[in-house]
Amino acid sequence: MKIKIHFITQIFLLVCLVSGYFYEVMTMYFCLLFHEIGHYIMIKILKKDITMLEISPLGGILHIDKCQNDFNYKEFLIHFSGPVVSFILYIILNCLDANEILLQSSLYILILNLLPIYPLDGGKILLSLRQYFMPYRKALRFTIFSSLIAIPLLIVYLVNYYNYVLILLYFFYLNLKFYYDISYIYYSFLWYKYLHPNKRLKQKLILNDKTIYYAFYKGFNNLFYQDLHFIEEKQILKQTLTLHK
Repeated sequence: MKIKIHFITQIFLLVCLVSGYFYEVMTMYFCLLFHEIGHYIMIKILKKDITMLEISPLGGILHIDKCQNDFNYKEFLIHFSGPVVSFILYIILNCLDANEILLQSSLYILILNLLPIYPLDGGKILLSLRQYFMPYRKALRFTIFSSLIAIPLLIVYLVNYYNYVLILLYFFYLNLKFYYDISYIYYSFLWYKYLHPNKRLKQKLILNDKTIYYAFYKGFNNLFYQDLHFIEEKQILKQTLTLHK
C-alpha cells in the first residue's frame, strides 16, 4: 500500500507549525489514525485491497481495489466503518474525561468525514446508496455535482476560518477535476466489469433504454430488454467497449 501526503496537507502542516498549532494538528492526525484503522479492519474482513492511502487536511482518502464489480453494501460498510470507529473513540475519550484538544480533534475527524463531499466518507456513503437506484454514471455525476454545491455553502459558513476555506477550495478543485474525468472513471468501471465478471451479483433488468452505454448499474449484473429481446451484460459490454475503444 502506498501512502501519499498531498501537497496541500504539507502546506497545512507547515502553516500550523509556524503559527504554533502543530500539537493540535498532530492530535488530530492521531485521531485520524483510529479512523483509518476502522476502514482497514472492514476492508480486511471483506477481503479487499488498499492500493493507496492519500492523507488530506480533512482526513484520509483510501483507494480500494476489488470493489468495482461487487455488492454495493460492501462499499457502504467500508466507508461507514471509519466514522463508526471515530464515534466510538469520541465516546471513550468523553468517558475518560480526556483533555479538550484530544476530545475536539476526535469530534472534528468524525464530523468532517461525514460531510456530503466526495471523495470523503460522507460523499462515498451517499454514492454507495445511490448506486442501488441510479445508473452508476448518473449517481457519480449527482454525487459530484452535489459536492460542488455543498462546498460553497460550507465556505460561506466558515468564511472567517481561512485554513478551512483553503481546504474546502482544494476539494472544490478536486470535484471539478472528477467532474471532467467522469467519462474516464465510467469507462474504467465498464472495462473492470467486462474483465472481472461477478456471477454472484443480482440481475438488474433495464427496459428499453436507448442509451445503453450510460445505463449500467454498479453492484448488479445488468440485463437489457430491447426490441423484444433480452441481452446480457457481457454482450453489451463487448459491443460498447469496442465502439468506444
